[in-house]
Amino acid sequence: MTTPKFIDIALIIFLGYFAVDRFTKGQTGIAIFFTVLAVMNVFVLVMKIKQDKNRANESK
Repeated sequence: MTTPKFIDIALIIFLGYFAVDRFTKGQTGIAIFFTVLAVMNVFVLVMKIKQDKNRANESK
């Protein structure tokens, strides 16, 4: 069974949009918060992809 990655991709786009929006409005504290959340979500997505590859290699 593969882990759902579409939710992570949607959250990365959603949080990235809000980060850029907050930077343009001058609210850097909230923008940095959204940026950190988006980057953490990128790491989660990478880990899920690696986990799926490892599971596929183990089943062979």
